[in-house]
Amino acid sequence: MVEKPTTKKELPKLNLPKIKFKAPDMSKLNLRKVNWLTISGILCYMHALVLIPLLFGRKSPFVLYHVRQGVALLFVWILLAEFFRIPLLPWILLIYLVDAIVLGIINVVRGRERPIPLVGKWAVIK
Repeated sequence: MVEKPTTKKELPKLNLPKIKFKAPDMSKLNLRKVNWLTISGILCYMHALVLIPLLFGRKSPFVLYHVRQGVALLFVWILLAEFFRIPLLPWILLIYLVDAIVLGIINVVRGRERPIPLVGKWAVIK
């Protein structure tokens, strides 16, 4: 009998270390439940959408706190549009606005009432 030649080449076995992946422990995170207060608070920092929480969230002091800051950021955004012709000022204001919006949304999600830098001092006058 004649043996048929095999076309498969045997690959060498590699001895690689086994990597074990652990799932993150979600029980350690202390996130609030997403409810209409959280959604309304996040909308406060989305420029023109600040009108929605202003109209529908007036009974909640938490939402009103963030509405005041959102309106103040809207005025800063309008200033950015007015001074757009000055070369360096729009970039500085844009960096500030992005930072303030992110900090505001983080405060809403965590359920805090902390003023955002610079504008928050004037916006939260009670």
